Amino acid sequence: MEFIKLSLAICLVKVIFWLNRVFHVSLRKARLRRLYDVTSSFYEALYGFEQLRKFQAISSLGLFRDVKFNVTLDAGCGTGIIINYLRNRGSLTVGVDFSKGMLRKAKERFRNARDVDLILSDIEYLPFRPRAFDLVISLTVLQNCLRPLKTLKSLMRVLTNKGILVLSYLKKSQNMFFLEVMFRDLVLKNLDSTDNVLILNKLGGLKRQIKARCYGFTH
Repeated sequence: MEFIKLSLAICLVKVIFWLNRVFHVSLRKARLRRLYDVTSSFYEALYGFEQLRKFQAISSLGLFRDVKFNVTLDAGCGTGIIINYLRNRGSLTVGVDFSKGMLRKAKERFRNARDVDLILSDIEYLPFRPRAFDLVISLTVLQNCLRPLKTLKSLMRVLTNKGILVLSYLKKSQNMFFLEVMFRDLVLKNLDSTDNVLILNKLGGLKRQIKARCYGFTH
């Protein structure tokens, strides 16, 4: 009987801990979403040039040179700044963001575009089938995710076996330590002044851990 009581007490503690974590994650996401909703009207004036600079730095590696992708994904697309440049490199470009304000601006920009699809979604739980995209790009987003590893797995899940995942995150981010340890010298630290960059490719899918390799670029 005492053993049963102890087991029940342990289970109760675990449930309380899980509920507290879920509440904390949900609350923080809601605050971040509201922040982006509010700043969506002037986001490009503040960060538009910076985002383009990062994309151009990545492009300078030759990643997109003479390459046509079938379907591309901009995960955390914001107002659609980068989508403008991805459209020339694929038949269909999909933009995903969890901020209604940001997505509203993006929809205004591409209201007449037939090769752009915009979806309101959390990139931690992407609503796509596995191996749906040849190119997945996510600039300055991962450091805002409360569970970066879960988000990274979500992005890798929708990547085709021969697809490319391009990530950037703020150098000053404190929650990216796991990424630095996992990929070590694969992190491109000198490509951009504010962001570190990772260019990854699948190696046999995801099981217990993410299996990826650098696409072939060095510092």
